[in-house]
Amino acid sequence: MSSTTHVVSLSNIQKTFVTRHFFQLDEDTHKRQIYRKRVVNAAMNVSFGIRRGEIFGLLGPNGAGKTTTVKMISGLVKPDGGVVEVEGMDVERWRHRILQRVGVVLEGTRTSIWPLTPLENLAYYGNLKNVTGKRLFERSHELLDFIGLKDQKNVQVRYLSRGQKQKLAICIALIADPQVLLLDEPTTGLDVQSSRSIKDKIIQMTREQGKSVLVTTHDMHVAQELCDRVGIINHGELVACKTTEELLTLFSDQQFEFRVDREPAAGRFQEIRGVREVSTTLSADGAVLTVRLVREPDKRSAALYEIVSTLHGDGYRLLGVNQHQESLESVFLQLTGPGPKR
Repeated sequence: MSSTTHVVSLSNIQKTFVTRHFFQLDEDTHKRQIYRKRVVNAAMNVSFGIRRGEIFGLLGPNGAGKTTTVKMISGLVKPDGGVVEVEGMDVERWRHRILQRVGVVLEGTRTSIWPLTPLENLAYYGNLKNVTGKRLFERSHELLDFIGLKDQKNVQVRYLSRGQKQKLAICIALIADPQVLLLDEPTTGLDVQSSRSIKDKIIQMTREQGKSVLVTTHDMHVAQELCDRVGIINHGELVACKTTEELLTLFSDQQFEFRVDREPAAGRFQEIRGVREVSTTLSADGAVLTVRLVREPDKRSAALYEIVSTLHGDGYRLLGVNQHQESLESVFLQLTGPGPKR
């Protein structure tokens, strides 16, 4: 995968973990005997890229390999095979440089130091990343103002809400002004207002500052709202990687609803080429003709025109047309659930 078109590039990444569980210490031999060994494939030939100014969503069930992938991009975990590049640099070869170019917020980690204030936290982490002096002072105030912590700059972190702590974690990740931001479950456990605020800031960073953002999340509504493209990982395998719109279109049933002023005869539409199923229902607002069409674009288009023409020719008044649209949650379940995959 060309690194010239992607700020972050993963090519055929592989990562396996082996877990072992032991009996209690044997009092006679003073040894522990292995009784279960488990091999977990966290990444199996995973390849994708993230463009400049793009929000890429990495979705998957618990244990699918999302957090491991984030850690491999940031250099915290070494892949068993394949290449991870950030701005054209191999993460394994240039790990120290990569640390200056990547900001990471991992789920469940307490990034900030609670007895310190947000300003003191940023001073501490800024010095660790060689951000010092006037630049550190200006950057710290700029970030806290941007994220919405202007009035909490000098309040000890222990007194901040969970949402405010999460905002501070994002500021810490951004202190060195990295091009790439990796956010592992950034809105988990937050109230509606805090979640909304963080989502708005993520969008603003990508659109106005050109940041490249990777978001992992279990919340399909967050992914559908935020992400330009989505990769779905299951048991370490990338099973889909497309724009959000493409995924929704690909998995949406080609089902259209025509609301008309009176009940039409279903048989009039069943013989139209490209029509698979037809049904009608009555409601207080009128009648609804529901038609399921084939997936081929040309045949589907021709069928739609003929349906409208037939309704018009038979004297029906067309009140509205809707297409049934899948949600990202439904697509996710189809790709990762136990049922058959499309």
